Amino acid sequence: MRNERERIVTERVYDALNERIYEYDHPSGLHIQIIPKKGYRKKFAVLTTDFGSINTEYRIGEKRIQIPDGSAHFLEHKLYEQPEGDVMNQFAALGADCNAATGYSKTYYYFSCTENFEQCLDLLLRHVFHPYFTEQNVEKEKGIIIQEINMYLDDPYYVCEMDLLGLLYQKNPVKKDIAGTEASVRQITPEILYQSHAAFYRPRNMCLTVVGDLDRETVYRAVDRAELPQNASDKIEKLLPDEPEQLVGTRSARRMDTPLPIFNFGFKDRPERYQGKERMRRRLAGSMVKELLFGTSSELYEKLYENGYINYDFYASYEIERDYAMFSISGVSEQIDLVQEYILDYVERLRGNGIGSHAFTFLKNAMNGSLLRGFDSVSFIGRIFGQLYLQGVDAFDYFLSCGTITEEDVNHVIADLLSGDMAVSVIERLD
Repeated sequence: MRNERERIVTERVYDALNERIYEYDHPSGLHIQIIPKKGYRKKFAVLTTDFGSINTEYRIGEKRIQIPDGSAHFLEHKLYEQPEGDVMNQFAALGADCNAATGYSKTYYYFSCTENFEQCLDLLLRHVFHPYFTEQNVEKEKGIIIQEINMYLDDPYYVCEMDLLGLLYQKNPVKKDIAGTEASVRQITPEILYQSHAAFYRPRNMCLTVVGDLDRETVYRAVDRAELPQNASDKIEKLLPDEPEQLVGTRSARRMDTPLPIFNFGFKDRPERYQGKERMRRRLAGSMVKELLFGTSSELYEKLYENGYINYDFYASYEIERDYAMFSISGVSEQIDLVQEYILDYVERLRGNGIGSHAFTFLKNAMNGSLLRGFDSVSFIGRIFGQLYLQGVDAFDYFLSCGTITEEDVNHVIADLLSGDMAVSVIERLD
């Protein structure tokens, strides 16, 4: 058994954040990140794989493979079932909380605990890297997932969000339900799941991030004995259609059972223009714009709220990944057209005048403080470090870069991103 002296472990210290990280590339290809948090009782571990719902077409060598929509989500569900039973029950018996999540481009498996950390890590590595699929358990899961899909289709907030994606994207599969459709789920077989697992759950496509007050050797030992798949030499090429700049449309409306009309406004961004650190800066500047324009202390929010056009259920987000990016604003209102008008007028004024140095300085300081407070949460650290690593971004660089974002960066996002066509999806009441 190797010890740390026999491994090539990189230690990096960030005095500005009073943090450090230990990184190690296991012979299997799995990248390991350990962020020590001395004195913390809670420990957190997350396995992140660079495989999400949009990755339904890929190439291995000369072979082109298409899998049904919803396969990544289905695979996430089934990895919690092993011959000895439900893995979640095993985590609970060890006193740990566990869960998983499938996103558009990533899938996460994680747990937190205050005791039995090494046993929990063994369990995480075993159930994620050693799948167990049968005809019987796959057929049973289809019914569960189809029920979940139908439940979401009855949720007007979810439908409004999906309608917006349908307006923004012509070809990108980000516009599709992460869980797939009833028809696509019925096409999934144990063979498809094993094939997808072999392609995307190879260790070199993944990252293990561990945060807490622990002995690093416990992590290395657990990975060594996990019998991870060998570092395969064949290359996986993810295939995605080229997405046109133009929207599908600018407005959709439907009626559902909802007490108040629901809206989702969206702007489509072009992530291919940004690579590495530039994408990181775009993400930070976009987050600042989100708070500046639509945060609860913003001028626009206060005006809309005081006039009774919105309530507390008002939210904005900016997402930028390698293969998609968008800015969205959502809420409920009896005066959706007026809300849209206010937003467009406010954006136009900021495009002409800029945000102003006072507002920018206040916002930047607030965001710096928020990011620094995130380091008090082991789960926050674990999730974002693994996610950013698989995007080719150093997480510490990301946090430190917040201090380098300029007023010009923020004004550029407003002028560039929010000057395009706005897509509007609306859910009206039945009456």
